[in-house]
Amino acid sequence: MKKALILLLLAGCAHAIKNVSDCDRVDGIKRVECGACTLQNKAGGYLGEYEYKPDNNAGDRCVRLK
Repeated sequence: MKKALILLLLAGCAHAIKNVSDCDRVDGIKRVECGACTLQNKAGGYLGEYEYKPDNNAGDRCVRLK
């Protein structure tokens, strides 16, 4: 039971990426999209806060949070 819960929690973490360094979790062109999306977070909040959701449809993967 504990193993299943841990796997579920780890899987949940993979769905939203907020740091450029975590973009290595996605493959191909999504890695480039991820980097472009999460790089905006380095602006110190001037552009808002973004997270990359690789499971979303194309065009809806970079989501602004604030």
